[in-house]
Amino acid sequence: MKKFLYMCLLAAAVASAFSFVLAAEDESMGEKKFVLHGEVRERLDYTDNLTDFTSVASDSYLIFPYRARIAAEGSFAKDIVGYIEFQSFGHWGDQVPTRSGNTGPVGGNNESFNPAGPLNFEQDASNGTFNSLELYQGWIALDHIRGSSFSLKFGRQEIVKGSEMLLGDKDFYNGISHDGVVGHWDWKKLNLDAWYTRPFQSAAVTNIFGTTIPDHQSVNFYGAWAQWNQWASKGMDVAAYAMLYDDGTQVITPSRRAFWTLGGRTGRNVTGKNGFNWNAELAWQTGDQQDVRAGSTLGDTIKIKATGFEGMIGYNLHSGSTDQQFQVSYARASGDDDATDGDAKAFDPLFQDSHDRYGFADLFNFSDLVSISAGYHIISREHTFGGDVWSFRLAEKVDFGAPIGEEDDLGKELDLWWKYYYTKNTQITVAGVYFKPGNFFDDLFTGSSFSTAKGVRLVGNLRLRW
Repeated sequence: MKKFLYMCLLAAAVASAFSFVLAAEDESMGEKKFVLHGEVRERLDYTDNLTDFTSVASDSYLIFPYRARIAAEGSFAKDIVGYIEFQSFGHWGDQVPTRSGNTGPVGGNNESFNPAGPLNFEQDASNGTFNSLELYQGWIALDHIRGSSFSLKFGRQEIVKGSEMLLGDKDFYNGISHDGVVGHWDWKKLNLDAWYTRPFQSAAVTNIFGTTIPDHQSVNFYGAWAQWNQWASKGMDVAAYAMLYDDGTQVITPSRRAFWTLGGRTGRNVTGKNGFNWNAELAWQTGDQQDVRAGSTLGDTIKIKATGFEGMIGYNLHSGSTDQQFQVSYARASGDDDATDGDAKAFDPLFQDSHDRYGFADLFNFSDLVSISAGYHIISREHTFGGDVWSFRLAEKVDFGAPIGEEDDLGKELDLWWKYYYTKNTQITVAGVYFKPGNFFDDLFTGSSFSTAKGVRLVGNLRLRW
């Protein structure tokens, strides 16, 4: 499988290089057959006391994550497009060839074969053992089928909608892509997307020859997203959606469930002039989840009843070539404080892009969470400076019993960051995070030798995209 992926990547690179010839040939016809896309991202990431919120044991580390992507997009006929994209991600030092450690230096005496270890010359060869190369996207699009407003896209693809509260690409980390088909209707006042994807293919049936084959108890994801265009000229978007996540796994576990997510959103982003900007999104989740309480059998269910809300209101003050933005935000995702009452009330954020959503430290998931923030941002042509303060608490208080009682305070956070657009497609980001754990963690460590400690995160990110 690894060799196949390498071959595909090589083919994509060759096709992309050949595109310069094809583009020149097709220039007279006003059409380019192939376009090359890509990204290289290198990051410095330092954290301290953000995994256990205590100084009893050291959890300080410095890593250098990277993400590299290469893609080729081809137009093979009128309104027929193919797209293939590979990516590799990891950290400095986690990939072969090995440059240090207990395997010795690169090179050395190739004749000194050690039966207990690798050959010296193999230390300078990438054998793919730890390589994370993967097919990130691979799809075929049939646009404006038979001259209509309807298009179809088949294959592995990103599905990104709205503010990415439920459907994002997790771009800062390793990305999110979906395997399936997306239909798109492009009308004057309304755009409608409908999709079917398969997040997980189950293979749990064994035939008479002892071979494990796929079955029908897979995970399926259906959805529809309607976007109204009447207010687009004013920088506003209005959308409504319905999504069904169905996990038919034949195991008594909370992951066996089928639930709807119904919701709507509106937003406005003002730049280059004075005015208010906002974002508001509300989602309800309802359905059935496998009952895992004592005595339950496969097929016994409890009701899912959950809600999630995000809201932001701000004002943009424009002067010369600079924008100053003041904003406050509030987000709440329901939690479940009683696992025995027959209801599942914890909100599921599905495929959310969580980076810098509730603080730059990326500590909390959008479930059983309340987040409040205030921020001030300065935006110019080349630079963006920002500062945000955050307060986090649980949506459902935890009862620690007498004499402590109930508590929900998770902590406070301060973020300071700077973005510099070195060129149009080259961006540098530097950010610092200070986090103070709340009373919840103080109470959690009561009676132990642990005590809470403040945490920090420092990030430097260099990204080139084309």
